[in-house]
Amino acid sequence: MALLARRSGQYLKLANAGLITAAVGLILLFTGALIQTVFFAGDFPGMPYFVIPGLLAIIAGLLMIGVFILRSGVLPRWLGIVFVVSTVALLAANEQTPAVLLAIPFGLAMVAAGYYMWVGAAVMQPPLPEAAG
Repeated sequence: MALLARRSGQYLKLANAGLITAAVGLILLFTGALIQTVFFAGDFPGMPYFVIPGLLAIIAGLLMIGVFILRSGVLPRWLGIVFVVSTVALLAANEQTPAVLLAIPFGLAMVAAGYYMWVGAAVMQPPLPEAAG
């Protein structure tokens, strides 16, 4: 989606901020998992200090990317709405309970975005006007 942002030339700061924020979240999760595996044999008491900020950063980054999709028009607006709503639903997802099913809409939104990018069906829609102020 960062390539779509560069190609559209609109809202680059928003798309890049989303990408960087999500990447920082992934790095936090990876760092916590690495520390747990290498130094604590799978029982790292400080793991929540990596997991909670990491997941929040990933979700914040994905929300920024969803807002980018909505505002720039590089993908259909309905897909941007589904992306944002399903990203918010990820806050309640838990892989250890049936709440993991809340991740399905996000996965479907990612599949749809990939489809539109792959087949070139991402017809540029007019971007939303900038907010006055």
